Amino acid sequence: MSAQADRLAAKSLALVKRYGQQATLTRPGPGAYDVATAKVVASTAAYPVQVLVQAESGQDKEGDSLTDGGTTRADRRKVLVAAGGLPVVPEPGDTVGPLEGRTWRVLRTDPPTQLGGTPILFNLRVSA
Repeated sequence: MSAQADRLAAKSLALVKRYGQQATLTRPGPGAYDVATAKVVASTAAYPVQVLVQAESGQDKEGDSLTDGGTTRADRRKVLVAAGGLPVVPEPGDTVGPLEGRTWRVLRTDPPTQLGGTPILFNLRVSA
């Protein structure tokens, strides 16, 4: 990235840290077979993240409404996740939380906000 893009990326991450909140991004793993119990033990990987939570707009990318009876579903949010230092790219099936006292499941990821081809913010659509 250019020097200007580096400064903008650093500033945006500082703002997310200042005005956002801490959470944990959790990714389910494939699990491992436990010979002693003869069962597959689920495994997860957890990553600390800085996030900003926004209300769901009620529209998906194609413009189809996500509303029931004219009101936006209360259990959906848009979460902006700071990409700096995050070793993985969030994907559907991951969870993020606690936010607003709940753990949220990632339904889909919108294209990330980028500068010079480097992700700055991951845009997640989540549901409780």
